[in-house]
Amino acid sequence: MPAALSAVFAALVVLQGPAALRKSDLVRLLSGAMMSPLELAQLVRRNCLTFEPTDRDRNDLRLLGADASVLGAVDNCARRRAPRRPAATRARTTARPPAAAPPPAPPPPPQAVIQVQRVLDRVSADRSGFVLGGGQRGTAGAQLPRALVFEARDSAGAVLSGQAVTFTGVNARIQPAVAPTDAAGQVHVGVTLGERVGSATVIASIGIVEKQVAFNVAAGPATQLVVVCGSAALSGGGHVVIRPDSSVVLRVSAQDGFANPTPLLGLRAAVADARIFRVSGVAQDSAAGTVTLKPDQPGTTSLAVIANGMRQYLTVTVPPRAAPGKVDCR
Repeated sequence: MPAALSAVFAALVVLQGPAALRKSDLVRLLSGAMMSPLELAQLVRRNCLTFEPTDRDRNDLRLLGADASVLGAVDNCARRRAPRRPAATRARTTARPPAAAPPPAPPPPPQAVIQVQRVLDRVSADRSGFVLGGGQRGTAGAQLPRALVFEARDSAGAVLSGQAVTFTGVNARIQPAVAPTDAAGQVHVGVTLGERVGSATVIASIGIVEKQVAFNVAAGPATQLVVVCGSAALSGGGHVVIRPDSSVVLRVSAQDGFANPTPLLGLRAAVADARIFRVSGVAQDSAAGTVTLKPDQPGTTSLAVIANGMRQYLTVTVPPRAAPGKVDCR
């Protein structure tokens, strides 16, 4: 959501009084970063929620940056609804002194607004929901092959057409984010998975009804090798100094384009000049591997670490005179 729209949305939530918050409201406020955690926690305590938070809801909010104060306010808030305006109007009418003249009736709202509210009040939480496209699996950053379909019906099972449905994603992007139901009461949207491996959630909101569906996010193809010496990660052209009478163990892993770990395949290592040092051992499992180097004589040469069809080149030096037992990585 653009920053300007996030600011407007946050302002509307603050000004709308004691209206209970939907999950999509919390997601937008956390994503827009327009309120501090303390302000958001106070808003939740004041307004409460339209839904009973599940473990998945709490995890989604935590991934979006909700801290302990916000999560505590969510957990302590009982589900309730804001009082209906007609009841408040009747209470004010009853409390008015008999002698006071009745205020002039407010002008009726436009007919289109009355019609939309009438239809939204008929949306059935039991009969509306996602009907196609849920539960798909894809790689991080990829668009799912099948469209996600949401269907709106009333309590009698009749489809509701022309009603706006708002979609909010957690670790996912939805296109379009808002769309009307068609003649069959359905909305078709595309889903692009986010960058984090694990799960993604899409929330659909129509009137006071909210439905959500989950997807599985897997790591994409390997795009880089990560070589670590001690606590130092060595990029291309990294330098390792192996002191005489010592050895060094390089840890190797593979990552996709979003730095998610991927399976390591076909690990091996090649030395340009085997007289200076040798590869004394290579070991790997599906997650990571190691390459052990043993010096033979002073000099400098290159090492190629190879896996997943990629190469990572390093420079290795064995100094002629140095205190034994030390390894430098930089």
